[in-house]
Amino acid sequence: MPAVDDPDFVAEYDERTRVLKLIGSADNATAPRLAELFGELHGELAAKKAQRLVIDMRDLDHLGTSCVCELVAWLEKLEDIEDRYVIVVKSNPSIGWQRTTLPALSCFDPAFVTVES
Repeated sequence: MPAVDDPDFVAEYDERTRVLKLIGSADNATAPRLAELFGELHGELAAKKAQRLVIDMRDLDHLGTSCVCELVAWLEKLEDIEDRYVIVVKSNPSIGWQRTTLPALSCFDPAFVTVES
């Protein structure tokens, strides 16, 4: 997976457990690199016919609007795949933006995107 070169943000992917951990603060300048990461990860998961991916955001203090848009764009790609993988988002409701923004992901089919506290 491509590195997201940002001193305030870390994206770690564990291929064995299929967990993408997002840590720190991703401002709007990070969005293009995050889009690249999401695109490559999506391609890998689809090629391997993965069943599930966990996105752990519990230590993600901030996700800029442009980064949220990239996340939504990734989820929209899943709607067009017949054998799509399930995404489980682990959230931290004590972080304000997560409490207000992440529940909106439930607009997608809950059979393939769920948000857990």
